[in-house]
Amino acid sequence: MPKVSVIIVNYNGKDLITSCLKALEEQVFRDFEVVVVDNASSDSSLHEIQKFVESSTLAPLIKLIPLSKNSGFSGGNLVGLKYAEGEYIALLNNDAVPDKKWIEEFVKAMNSDPTVGICASKIIVYGTDIIDSAGDGFSSFLKGFKRGEGEKALLYDKSSYIFGACAGAAFYRRKMLEETGFFDEDFFLIQEDTDLNFRAQLAGWKVLYVPAAIVHHKVRSSIGHMSNMAVFYTLRNTEFVIIKNVPFFVILRRLPGYIVRTMTDFIYFALKHKHLRVYFKAKIDVLRMLPKMLKKRKYIIKNKKVKNSYLLSIITAIWQRDFLMAKIKKLLYG
Repeated sequence: MPKVSVIIVNYNGKDLITSCLKALEEQVFRDFEVVVVDNASSDSSLHEIQKFVESSTLAPLIKLIPLSKNSGFSGGNLVGLKYAEGEYIALLNNDAVPDKKWIEEFVKAMNSDPTVGICASKIIVYGTDIIDSAGDGFSSFLKGFKRGEGEKALLYDKSSYIFGACAGAAFYRRKMLEETGFFDEDFFLIQEDTDLNFRAQLAGWKVLYVPAAIVHHKVRSSIGHMSNMAVFYTLRNTEFVIIKNVPFFVILRRLPGYIVRTMTDFIYFALKHKHLRVYFKAKIDVLRMLPKMLKKRKYIIKNKKVKNSYLLSIITAIWQRDFLMAKIKKLLYG
């Protein structure tokens, strides 16, 4: 049984997947397997993967799972978990290239603290010295966000407990997943990691940012920055996270921020980027799936192990200067 299972969900990544697999081939830590789930790609991804396996030292460690339909990032990883045997589960985007000590640094971090259920990478925009994510936060807008996004890579160099991890390059303790569950397939893609981060926090697990676990990310190579798909799932799934996980008391305390965020989302997505139709389609889908999400909420909140005061303490206030300036900049220029 391998110590670590690395799950990669691939969709039309023929120009991406080989670089990702080659980086795993060069890992210092060797006690791992790779589970590649192909989401019914219509390009030559499967051929590229099979071609790599034929000549790779990783060949005995790779499990290739081709699907007959696109199950999204959530569904693809759920399938991958069924084939994964490791004590630790690593997720890696097909457009991500990890440094050679990526797995080693995560294993050291997990082994040193059994209360840690999730570890987050320092994710750097590929070919630059700019941070894509130094782990994830959750703001008083009641929305997840990337810590350090757009800042210099030499920053965020200290290990710390944070709200969550970006699933594009993250580490999970199997024991935690057995308690909290894994991704929600109803999310399909986007914000599924925020949902899992929140469930982990509610269950009392810690999330550790490991700055030495570095990944270089070809940002949004798969779905595009402002595609209809990206906008729809961002707007819809942000609401799913709140409905499922945020205690009513916390919602009341952070209601002003939620109202401001709702207004800025409309300005940013519907007006500035002209996605009015997609905006309302997403909100209608929230209402359509509300009973199902409320049913999930009942179970999650019933099993909450932390106090509301703790949750409020790990939510980033929108009035903090760096956070507020970053959001204003994105609203104006993003």
